[in-house]
Amino acid sequence: MAKRSHTYAYFVTSHGFGHGTRACAVIHALNQRNRSRFMIFSSLPDWFWSENLSEIEHQCIHAETDIGLIQKSPFHHDLDLTAKAWMNFISFSNENFDRCLHRVNQFEPECILCDISPLGLWVGQRLGIPSILIENFTWDWMLEIYAEKNPLFHTISQQLFDLYQRFDLRLQATPFCQKSEYGITVNPIYRHQVETESEIRKQLQVPASTPLIMRTTGGIGHQYEFLDALYGHSDQNFLLTGNYKSIRCEENVIFLPMRNPFHFQDLVCASDAVIGKVGYGTLVESWASGTPLLGVYRKDFRESFKLREFSKKNMRSEEMTLKEFESGYWLNKTQDLANQKIFSSKPKIENGSLQVAREVNSLLDK
Repeated sequence: MAKRSHTYAYFVTSHGFGHGTRACAVIHALNQRNRSRFMIFSSLPDWFWSENLSEIEHQCIHAETDIGLIQKSPFHHDLDLTAKAWMNFISFSNENFDRCLHRVNQFEPECILCDISPLGLWVGQRLGIPSILIENFTWDWMLEIYAEKNPLFHTISQQLFDLYQRFDLRLQATPFCQKSEYGITVNPIYRHQVETESEIRKQLQVPASTPLIMRTTGGIGHQYEFLDALYGHSDQNFLLTGNYKSIRCEENVIFLPMRNPFHFQDLVCASDAVIGKVGYGTLVESWASGTPLLGVYRKDFRESFKLREFSKKNMRSEEMTLKEFESGYWLNKTQDLANQKIFSSKPKIENGSLQVAREVNSLLDK
């Protein structure tokens, strides 16, 4: 008997690419169980979804699914602008919300998946559609600590807390920040490798014997101010992601634009070490590939303590300060870190995306 296909609406926060990568992993797992159709609500660029979901039937609706923290740079955010934007958002009274309601109502999904976006839960309640929350933190918890700096965050956090109770199923992706009484724990969620390490290195023209160091800021553009120092380490190759117009190679440095022909998880697998800002996606995909991580953990971002704790317990990793990251001081550590990859192993536990797919299907089959 053929498996019944399913239809899903998926609301994904746009706070960096990490939540988008997690959603892609879940979509692949769901589609693997039952060939399905997806309507994705996100403000991430359409190319991100089309390149990650090229063989899956989906459509993208560009929408503001939450506010997150408004970034001034990869490492700094603007709290006053963030508070103002959230106050406007939680009124749920503009064309963005009406359009989302209309599109979901037309699509008639069997359930709504929400990667920390409260909008999907709001839509689900309005339309009477089962809603599934997938999270490693929620915005009410994240923002409540800023109430001392801006009292609007108290109102925002309380309204978001109420919204986050409107789920039919809550799945907490390891490493998650705060255990929920009603949450089901799943393993780390990550995308599977598409091409092998040797295939990626061949395309990058990096010999297998040469250490490849990948530097990333999690999908947010950043200017690098230490290129001369990189050129001086000619025994290593460096892969820099950023707002570049095209792929180019200068001596031992490869510049990659945000949109490029490679899958991020494949680049991580092919690298001997990953250097950069630590978010859920970068952390978990480094862990899954057994690639050592040298990371910056943002002091004013509440999620950081749990990401740091996970990296210390479960993988080969080291920490650096933002100043060390920006100055290029980390170059003193790359060779030793890269040498550790041969002692690393890929985790043998089940990908959390498969656990999510089982839980979702169990809910739909009731």
